[in-house]
Amino acid sequence: MLLLAAFIGVACNPIEDESLRDKYFTNAGNPITQAELDAALSVTQPIPNADDKVEGDQYVVLVNKRPDIGGAWHYSTKTGMQTSKSDSDTIIYGANGEYDIYYQGISANQIVTSKTFHVTVTNCFDVYDQLISGAKDKADITAKKTWTFQNVSGALYNGMYGNWKYYPVAPGLNSWGTVNTANVAEKTMTFEFDDHKMTTNYADGSVARTGTWSYTHNTPEGVTGELFTTAPVLGTSSSWNVWSGSSTPYWILVLDENQMVLCFPSTYNKGADVADWDIDATYFFFVPKE
Repeated sequence: MLLLAAFIGVACNPIEDESLRDKYFTNAGNPITQAELDAALSVTQPIPNADDKVEGDQYVVLVNKRPDIGGAWHYSTKTGMQTSKSDSDTIIYGANGEYDIYYQGISANQIVTSKTFHVTVTNCFDVYDQLISGAKDKADITAKKTWTFQNVSGALYNGMYGNWKYYPVAPGLNSWGTVNTANVAEKTMTFEFDDHKMTTNYADGSVARTGTWSYTHNTPEGVTGELFTTAPVLGTSSSWNVWSGSSTPYWILVLDENQMVLCFPSTYNKGADVADWDIDATYFFFVPKE
């Protein structure tokens, strides 16, 4: 019995493979140099711009030719840094501007960071660019469009998002908490096409906040896209939900030359078993400032 207990005790004691420890930790060797890492990386814009094509220099191709140097690409966007853990990836930028890209990897148990690659994007133009900023084409870089609240009761309210289903929105419809827009300190917001800059202003014209904006065409039911901003849109402080910058985008419900209807849902705080339409939200009804 004692022999059996001793055998069990030995069997349960893990045996460390010291050769692996020595290979990967104790004697890992010298890390790759930054110059060697840079030589293994490629950042290109392979599609030339053309007047009759949508695709162009907004397509940026990232390639790491040393997959043994695991890590991630880090690239700037209009609303913050993003990462890609793929050795080969393609970024599709949605706004013109200058962007920084670098790779950070692990070599011999040490972090090695590449040089910063700089890319310039000039080819982006989308119908949302036209509708939000008023730009006519890619060359209309001075274009800007100013929006303000629609002059009706219920242009800003907290309510049930869709009454448990999607339905066409209207000012004040199914409102639980209409906000008097006269009490909102910021009265206008201007979206510029150049560099996607954004400014909100008080009634006297002085600047309240500045930031940037971008969008996607993601389309949950009844939603035509998402608006990401680094400064809150007018009236956000009256929302029941907490705005956290570009990580909590506004849903675009209506967008045309004469109206922009945004929704800020509490979906970012809902449980996994709760449907998108079973939640409250804040609605914003904007029109171009005359």
